[in-house]
This record gives sequence, structure tokens and C-alpha cells, in this order.
Amino acid sequence: MLFIRLCIDRPYMRELREENRTEHRAYLQSSTVAKLIQAGPLLNDNGSGDNIASFMVIEADSLEAAQKYHDDDPFTRAGIYEKSYIHEWEKHFG
Repeated sequence: MLFIRLCIDRPYMRELREENRTEHRAYLQSSTVAKLIQAGPLLNDNGSGDNIASFMVIEADSLEAAQKYHDDDPFTRAGIYEKSYIHEWEKHFG
């Protein structure tokens, strides 16, 4: 099953993101709980290039597996996200 994972950052997380980015990216590529299909940051619209959220499409066997994938992410463990949404997604196009 496919899931959308949208994680909204707490304010002023640039430094914490940088501190955890290498571990975060390694985790996303190596996890056996879920498979990363697509991912990328949502950027602030003020031109600063600051991340305001993370968006991912993942493949997992269940919502519980998708939640575990989220919970084990180094960005989640570091407290970067203020709010997170994980929903099953039905792909129609693309």
C-alpha cells in the first residue's frame, strides 16, 4: 500500500535538520519497514530556502508499518516535526 507522510516542522529547525540530515537520509534509504518512493522538503515561500515540512510517498504493508517508519526516522526522534500526518494514498495518475 502507498502512504503519504507529511511532517510539518517546528519553527527554527534549520540547525537541527543539518545536524541530523546524514543519518535521516541513510535511514530513509535503508529501512526495511517501508520503502521510500519519493521525498522532498516543502520550502518557505520567502525565498530563504528554509524547509517548513517534509513530504514523502512510501510503500508499506500497513498503516502501523508506515507509522513505525515515521517513528524511527532520525528527524522524528530529534523532535524536528511539530505535526505529522500519515494517510493511505491511492495513486490514480503519474
